[in-house]
Amino acid sequence: MEIRISGDWFVNPRALLEFHQRYKDRPPEEIKKFSHEQGLAFGRAIVEQQAIKGKDESAIAAVLSTVLRDEPSAKILSVGEGKVLLRNSGFCPLMTACLSLNLPWAWLCEVLGWPFFHGLASAVDPLVNLRMMKQRMNGDPYCDHVFEKGEGRIIHP
Repeated sequence: MEIRISGDWFVNPRALLEFHQRYKDRPPEEIKKFSHEQGLAFGRAIVEQQAIKGKDESAIAAVLSTVLRDEPSAKILSVGEGKVLLRNSGFCPLMTACLSLNLPWAWLCEVLGWPFFHGLASAVDPLVNLRMMKQRMNGDPYCDHVFEKGEGRIIHP
């Protein structure tokens, strides 16, 4: 069975409820791969449409800025020294769905959210790491996503 998600999942908590109900028993690595591939395809389209050049932190920041241009509470706080710091302190479709529909927040972030964002950045550099420094699901006031040169993995404490 192929994994699928509604195209409006980022504004439709019910789509995330259906996604959880349908795939909660699937191996997490399978779902992560699916989500990463979705982000990678989206990121590649942005790289092409925006004619983004290079594999450095400025190119990663350009892809992320394009994706988040309509979300004022998601801001790139720093770009340099091989890193991009993205902070989201406002709307998050996963957080909204989890809080309103009592879905497992950690599961959705780990199998859907983080791999998707990692895929976006991987469209620029497949060896980028995504390090989750702060997480609202752990009580932090915002989520800090640090994209940095590495081995191409997701790291969360």
